[in-house]
Amino acid sequence: MTATEVLVVGAGMSGLRQAADLAAAGIDFLVLEKAADLGGTWRDNTYPDASCDVESDLYSYARDRNPRWSSTYATQPEILAYLRDVARRRGLRPSIRFGTEVTGARWQADSGTWVVSTSAGATYTSRFLVLGVGGLHTPKVPDLPGVFEGYAWHSSRWNHDVDLTGKRVALVGVGASGVQLVPHLAERAAALTVFQRTPAWVLPKADAPVSAWRKRLFRLLPWAQSLHRLRIYLRREKRGLGFHHRPDALAAAEPVVLRQIAAQVDDPELRDKLTPRYRLGCKRVLFSNEYYPALNRANVHVVAGGPTALRPRAVVDETGNEHEVDVVVYATGFDVTGSFHHIEVEGVDGRLLSDVWRTGASTYQGVAVSGFPNAFLLLGPHSAVPYTGAVVTIEAQSRYVVRAIRAVRAAGAVALVVRPEAERRFQEWLRRKFARTIWAVGGCRTWYHDDSPAGTVLYPGSTLAYRRLLRSVRLRDYELTTDPATAVHREPLREKR
Repeated sequence: MTATEVLVVGAGMSGLRQAADLAAAGIDFLVLEKAADLGGTWRDNTYPDASCDVESDLYSYARDRNPRWSSTYATQPEILAYLRDVARRRGLRPSIRFGTEVTGARWQADSGTWVVSTSAGATYTSRFLVLGVGGLHTPKVPDLPGVFEGYAWHSSRWNHDVDLTGKRVALVGVGASGVQLVPHLAERAAALTVFQRTPAWVLPKADAPVSAWRKRLFRLLPWAQSLHRLRIYLRREKRGLGFHHRPDALAAAEPVVLRQIAAQVDDPELRDKLTPRYRLGCKRVLFSNEYYPALNRANVHVVAGGPTALRPRAVVDETGNEHEVDVVVYATGFDVTGSFHHIEVEGVDGRLLSDVWRTGASTYQGVAVSGFPNAFLLLGPHSAVPYTGAVVTIEAQSRYVVRAIRAVRAAGAVALVVRPEAERRFQEWLRRKFARTIWAVGGCRTWYHDDSPAGTVLYPGSTLAYRRLLRSVRLRDYELTTDPATAVHREPLREKR
């Protein structure tokens, strides 16, 4: 049994930031990572042409600048190399236990510790538990009737052993990954069938190589890169006002996409299929310069709607037509709370987090859950916004965890647990706020919605507001106790109206 003060689960972008902040604060910690390498999302998603749709300088840690980004928007290999470099420079690797899959975490009331079990049988104990397991980790694959005898995989589990040249390929989904994959698949496949349940708003991507002089400037004058990062951040926050305060303002960008469809798509019937019937911003806005032109190719066919069944060598669409294919690629996204459910997290009175979240996730400020003492979430439900990069949110949460640990120490306490009424107030605020956003009024239904008290998994405000929210630990919203066995019990949240 290995003991430490803080256990961090996951060595992706969230877990690495938390590890770096804990190390800087002089707090003893270990990171448990089930894979053989760090990187999380950017380790797993190796599909062709995978890249980020947030500017490289913003999609990196403020305290770990990278003056060597090759382009405005970094690719998967470059982001993974950056994360490995951060871990090396920060000296984090010795504190990461690779190949250690966490299967359970139990709050031990008599000792005021978390007891964490792993698939290999090793046990770890800690005063604090930080779940940095990520929301883009557990693939969602449709459960279709029938058996397919060809190759099939999710975009995040790419099969590099299969050469797609000359094969008939079905691509299911045109979200962020699907839009990136279409040009690659269209160029190589003998036939590409794209199953599009809902058309996306795809804006042009203003990507360009970073000039040598800019790299040299950022290397010699780090503050110049910090100012550049701030400018990008504030520009995105300004755009964000349309998502969470002025949904009507987003309509100004819709003609840009409509003109792009008209100019780049030849067939009138296909143009109609690709034209969204909901407001821009309601679903995630995508960026590509190659997506629409690739759909013009003679070997590409777009099917409206999702697949309904599988055959040994075909996929059946909603009208009953069978499309013969050799390979099926699912670009169908992720279960945003699935990673949390894979670990049996047991809090006060033996309550399981999976049971508490059975009808939807409920959190306090996106970082804690009532009934789970000394436990924190990174980039979990109610903390992310889809119009900007996740790094600023991760950094705010990581600093918050350090402040919370220090608050427990300063109070001479053993356990810190969210009061149920504080979590309930936060959920009620989320519901009121979300109802006025583009995600609620834009005429679509997405994974942003759920059946929780808040009605959403998003934080329906600006990241500026969220960062202010986490600038200090509101101790009046917590129960601090010197006796872990007396930690407050979780009360059921009121049912949504």
